[in-house]
Amino acid sequence: MTKAIGLALAACLAAGLVALPLWAGDGVMTEGKLSDKDFFRLATCGATPGGDCDGPVVKWAAPEITLALAAAHRRYPRDLAARVSRELDRAIAQINGAGAGLRIRRDDTLRDPDIIVSLPAISEGETTRNIPRIPNGQVIGVGFMWLWWNEQAEITGASMLISEDIQPRDVPSVVLEELFQCLGFLYDIENRYYEGRSILSQDSNETTTIAGQDRMALRRLYP
Repeated sequence: MTKAIGLALAACLAAGLVALPLWAGDGVMTEGKLSDKDFFRLATCGATPGGDCDGPVVKWAAPEITLALAAAHRRYPRDLAARVSRELDRAIAQINGAGAGLRIRRDDTLRDPDIIVSLPAISEGETTRNIPRIPNGQVIGVGFMWLWWNEQAEITGASMLISEDIQPRDVPSVVLEELFQCLGFLYDIENRYYEGRSILSQDSNETTTIAGQDRMALRRLYP
C-alpha cells in the first residue's frame, strides 16, 4: 500500500517568515540496509549513499518544543479527530522516550506553539487554504507537514495536518511520521528493506514506533 504523504519544505529567509519552497517529492530510492551514517544523511538532507545532500540539515535549537492540536473543522469527523488526538499523545511519548536531547510538550491552549496540528475539512489530493503556517495551494496527501527555518538552519516553526479522509488504520503511522518529520527528518525512504522497519518508509504505514535506525537518527540529531 502506497503511503500518501504530502511533504513540503520551506526556509525562513527573512524575519517576516517569507517562505520559498525548496523541495517536494517522493522518497529517496536506495536498496538494502543502509549504514547508520547513510541512513542519517538520507533522512536529514536527502543524500543517497556516497552522494551530496539535497538540502541543509535543520533542527530545533531548544531542548523542549511545544505542540498544540487546533480545534477541528466543524465538518471533520468527530471520531477521527478524537483518534488523531490520542495518536498524537502516543507519538509524543514515542519520541520523548527515545532517549534524545529533545522533548515535545503538548498544550492545546497555546496560541503560538512551535508545532501546530490542524484537522481541516480537506481530503487527500486537495489543496491547502487558510491553514496556519502552510501556504495556500499545496496539494496534500493523507498527512502533510511544512517547516520554517532560519539562516542558521534552526527550525523556527512547523505545521502538520491530517486529512479528513484518512483510513483509521493508517492514523497511528501517519501521525507519528508527520511529527517525526517536523523534527528535521525531511526525506522519506523508498526501499523495500525499510517497509515495516522505519517510520520514514515511503511505501508502508506499518511502523508505529521509534526504534532501530529511526531512534539512532533522532539521538544523533539531538544528542
